[in-house]
Amino acid sequence: MQSVIAPRIVACSNIKGGEGKTTIARHLAHYAEERKRKTLAIDLDPQGDLTASLIPSDIEVDDECTSSAELFMDGFDPAKVKVVSVSPYLDVLQSTDDLDEITDLDERSALIKRARDVIRKIAGHYDVVIIDTPTNASTCYKTGMAAAHVTVSPLQLDTYGMRGAEKFLRKSNQVKSTYNPALKHLGFVVNRFNSRSKSHRQLVSEVRDAGFTLLPTVLRERAAVQDALDRQMPVWRGKSGTVNRTAANEFKAMCAEVFGAAGVKFPEAA
Repeated sequence: MQSVIAPRIVACSNIKGGEGKTTIARHLAHYAEERKRKTLAIDLDPQGDLTASLIPSDIEVDDECTSSAELFMDGFDPAKVKVVSVSPYLDVLQSTDDLDEITDLDERSALIKRARDVIRKIAGHYDVVIIDTPTNASTCYKTGMAAAHVTVSPLQLDTYGMRGAEKFLRKSNQVKSTYNPALKHLGFVVNRFNSRSKSHRQLVSEVRDAGFTLLPTVLRERAAVQDALDRQMPVWRGKSGTVNRTAANEFKAMCAEVFGAAGVKFPEAA
């Protein structure tokens, strides 16, 4: 019996850069992949960091593989999409330099609606779809939210992070009213938290008092996260002695919380 509500589309979104959207997106993708759910990761960021982090260097990418830029093209046929297959349970719809042409355009409602509809059609072949969105390219980040069932946002505890979160919520409400009435924001994931910092501890309380929804698990600042990125692995995977168990447990807990709130269920034995 299928134990996941499929498909579920999760967008990792925040309009402030450097908060950790791609880090969360790639861990969500690996988490679902390892639990044998057919997963598609869509990279809508022209920087292509999700693409680079999920596609191992030993995989040869066919020139005919679809770029996420093609989602915005008039007449693109979702049935002809060609993804990069990373594993039996993980595919990637890659970002290429072609996406720069989309980001250079002024925001266009027609483009957002077109790409939204294409993503939803492609999603029908998957259990889980994870979308990584950019910071400044409004057409791209609004498309990710327009297509998604839910969004989740990383948050660093500083003044700029707070301002970015407030602005993101305003933009999210605009997307909800214009493109996706059913969109739900699951909340913010506190990222790169310094448990020794008094100001960080105080800000967690202030953020909650201000009405921001925070996921229970806090991701602490750890070198192991960058080390895992360099190895193109989730933080919980690696050779014996290379895995930081605390970091691994934090990221697994965060993924479980996001998917649980999104309505995705996995076998208990996974």
